[in-house]
Amino acid sequence: MANPTATFDTTEGSFKAELFLDRVPITASNFIDLAKSGFYNGLHFHRVIPDFMLQFGCPHAKDPNSRAAGTGGPSDGTFTNVKTGGTERRFNGGNIQDEHTS
Repeated sequence: MANPTATFDTTEGSFKAELFLDRVPITASNFIDLAKSGFYNGLHFHRVIPDFMLQFGCPHAKDPNSRAAGTGGPSDGTFTNVKTGGTERRFNGGNIQDEHTS
C-alpha cells in the first residue's frame, strides 16, 4: 500500500506532502485525524525560515498577528492508528507517543 499524501492549499499556491504511514504510523495517523476534523483549516504558518522549513499547527495561528501563535496544540483525546486499527492518544496538550526510526 502506498503512503497517503496531504495537499496543502495556501495563498502562495498548493503543494503535496507524503505522510510516512509505513515508518511513523502514529504521527501520520495523528495528522490524518486532525486534518479530517478540520483542525488545520484556516491556520497560518506561524514560523517560516526561507529555504529551510515551515511550521504550523497551532490553533492560535488562525489570527496571523497573535502573539500566542506557536504556543498551542490540539486537545487531548484519542484517534485511530490508520496502519494498525488500534487506538492512540494525544495527551498533555496534544502530544503523541514518540516514534523512533532510523
